[in-house]
Amino acid sequence: MSVGGLILVEPSLAGNIGAAYRVAANFGVKRIDLVRPAVPADDPDVHRWACGAEDLIECRQWESFSEATRHYHTLAASASARGRSNLPVMPPGEAMKELVNRGLDGVALVFGNETRGLKREDLDRCDLVIRVPTEPGFPVLNLAQAVAILVSTADGEEGVSDSNVPLPAEQELVDGLMKHLDQSLMTIGFLDPQNPDRILRQLRRLFGRAGISADEVSILRGVCRQMEWAAGAKPGRFAETELKPDGEAEDVDDDGQVKS
Repeated sequence: MSVGGLILVEPSLAGNIGAAYRVAANFGVKRIDLVRPAVPADDPDVHRWACGAEDLIECRQWESFSEATRHYHTLAASASARGRSNLPVMPPGEAMKELVNRGLDGVALVFGNETRGLKREDLDRCDLVIRVPTEPGFPVLNLAQAVAILVSTADGEEGVSDSNVPLPAEQELVDGLMKHLDQSLMTIGFLDPQNPDRILRQLRRLFGRAGISADEVSILRGVCRQMEWAAGAKPGRFAETELKPDGEAEDVDDDGQVKS
């Protein structure tokens, strides 16, 4: 079984892009999405490394990560997660069993830049994070190696899941939900205006682990609309402060005057 596609974010080397083509063709992956590649997909060096695999792969190039993810329902990132103890990670075998249950044909495996990896905002949008176990003294994998390990692991999973769990919602629907939650939770004063992303990031991660369905997205958006209606013009719990020009908060009294 093969995944729906690969997303390579800001790859910098023609050899790695071409090698990713070749690995994808080896294991039946039909699509690669490139986000801001340093080398275009039709570069002669890419084709040289691909060894003819470019003719078997549909490749699209995008300027933003969100554009590249729209038609997938699950994003599984390859990352070491070093220095991020709060980021849940899974080994490849365990992750692939979960992805089979979600429907592999709607899954994209996501890989970051060869040197920098994935940016935090891109990693936070992924539903699962996979870490390939390596020797602690030399843990960094080449991009093409990471692609080969994960794609081959997915290919080794047998059969189609008989789970009756609904398929996860496409990323575009989840993006819409997150924007709605941002607006609604800010309206009722649940989010701190100084740092709203802290809570939103955790909610996105929760939805990713749960594999939230399209129906569940619709229900939560209905909850958002009801919260906004119920809140009306009522102030939230952060309405007791106003922001100074430098971003610090000032205490205000009941008449809206800054306290001395």
